[in-house]
Amino acid sequence: MVRFIVFLEMTSEFLRLPLEERQGFIPQWNQVASKYGIKMLFWGLPLGVAEHVVIVYELTGNQELFFMFQREWLGLGTSEAGRYIGNTRTIIVH
Repeated sequence: MVRFIVFLEMTSEFLRLPLEERQGFIPQWNQVASKYGIKMLFWGLPLGVAEHVVIVYELTGNQELFFMFQREWLGLGTSEAGRYIGNTRTIIVH
């Protein structure tokens, strides 16, 4: 089992969205994660750092699945990349 602590720096476009719309992203992200067998354990709002959101994911199995998930989740290689999530930092915990 591996856990991934992911810090998200959101874009100004995301931060301008109404609160209800921003909250709707969490279930969407959960759906994408579940396709790869990844479970979101919890999410929160970190203090004292540049990032706006922190999420802890858990994966049992091949760690490469997390990177496949991340590519889809962040829209890497598409025009959506960077639209709402500007930057991420990930800590892998074994």
